[in-house]
Amino acid sequence: MKMLKPALLAIALTALAAAPGASAQQPLKVKEGKAWKHKHSGIAVPATLGGNVRSRATAFAPEELDVGLQFDTDTSSEALSFYIYRNTNGNVALWFAQAQSAVESRDIFHEPALVGAVRSFTPPGQAAASGLAATYAPGSPSAYRSTGVMLLPVGQFYVKVRASSQSRSPVELAQWMDQVLASIDWPKAIAAAPAAVPVADCADKLAFDADAKDAPKDGAAALMSSFLSLAIADPKTAEETRPTGWCREAVVAPVQAVYRPDGDAARYLLAVGDNGNAVMVGPELAIAELADGKTDTAPRFSVSLVQADATVNYLAQDGLPTPERAMEVIRAGRKISRVPTWGDKRSIELNSDAM
Repeated sequence: MKMLKPALLAIALTALAAAPGASAQQPLKVKEGKAWKHKHSGIAVPATLGGNVRSRATAFAPEELDVGLQFDTDTSSEALSFYIYRNTNGNVALWFAQAQSAVESRDIFHEPALVGAVRSFTPPGQAAASGLAATYAPGSPSAYRSTGVMLLPVGQFYVKVRASSQSRSPVELAQWMDQVLASIDWPKAIAAAPAAVPVADCADKLAFDADAKDAPKDGAAALMSSFLSLAIADPKTAEETRPTGWCREAVVAPVQAVYRPDGDAARYLLAVGDNGNAVMVGPELAIAELADGKTDTAPRFSVSLVQADATVNYLAQDGLPTPERAMEVIRAGRKISRVPTWGDKRSIELNSDAM
């Protein structure tokens, strides 16, 4: 079994985050002193939240598909952040685990200790306990007395709340975050979501193909992968095509981890950060499989980079590649196609040289 190389993979992921073509963050247009409404979900966030005045608004992806609102200043004793980002993959448990990693790895909290267990909660306007929350007590050198995070689904989007305080206890901070959620103007109708349970480690480990290399070119298979990217992103079919459960295969580095859907032994998701970006690896569906469920062709494994507004597909591999190998393919820019996954006009961009 090929083992992960955390240092090398962490460098690769850092390079990916800074790669050309990645959406650069931009200021989000808001009106001073006025509530801001997310145009897709209908979530309205007041200009003052939890007693703090909005200080900054940022778009991390086009079309308000990943946004963040900050309610603090450089001299604030309490910090509050409210994020909305598109649900394109994984589930609440997976992305909450990533959010926890982001909290636990911050130097200003000096190895914070989880206070109590991760708790599930029923978000406003929903019927199931589809959200997860955690509070922490920062280490003694920290200026903060408490910090915490909440994550919940709202239709096609995730909402994340981050809070830290120099005066509130962890219990008081949890109550403060609950009050913050209660002060948001939520959509009148929110799609039903399943109850959330914290992600667990996988019972076994993946057997990677240490010698995986580029599979022979196959234009039909590449085209099929491109169309599947569209289908998976479509909210009408997403619930039927996406896995419902995930386990954690390995932690590579802070806020970088490998997950497997439903314990699958042939596919994985490499989470890049804590806002939905991921590398997806798994068996490539052959045309013959659609016809009769059988195929005599050698197995091929797709490598895709899933972002808020598009999925980029790369050259298939002839075996299950290690995360290092998948990142090598992406860094080399071996693109098959780029598939926009948001908006009415979705023109697939194909790389004819790779097909």
